[in-house]
Amino acid sequence: MGKKVLLPGDITWADNIRILLTEDNQVNQMVASITLKKMGITFVDTAANGQEALEYLAQANTSNPYSLILMDCQMPVMDGYQATISIRNNEIQSKAAPITIIAMTANAMTGDKEKCLESGMNDYISKPISQDLLFSKLLKWLPYSLKSDQLQ
Repeated sequence: MGKKVLLPGDITWADNIRILLTEDNQVNQMVASITLKKMGITFVDTAANGQEALEYLAQANTSNPYSLILMDCQMPVMDGYQATISIRNNEIQSKAAPITIIAMTANAMTGDKEKCLESGMNDYISKPISQDLLFSKLLKWLPYSLKSDQLQ
């Protein structure tokens, strides 16, 4: 028998899931936020560039930190690559647990995924974002439980 494909209605995310969406395009911000909410992620902050993302992370309460960052790579002020390098350096200096960073980029050429991973990102999604692929990445990186009717 094949493995059942999970859908957003099949799972419950852990209570403390917080996502930082780092994206400069307002339409992409809105689409991603709505998509995440449809997937059951209710706490999403949005930063318009890498510098804002660093500020959000600095202000995050240590008792309820961000669970994951969705990071656009091409943004004004500070791009996603530099922001990720800064985040990783801050984690090393403060001995903090590394946060999962997933690149969300229109760059889908050979070598782009490797550039994202080399900068310290954990995973990669090319734009336009496939809802199914985004959901599978969230399942890979975030804690969840199956709803009782899915445990059979």
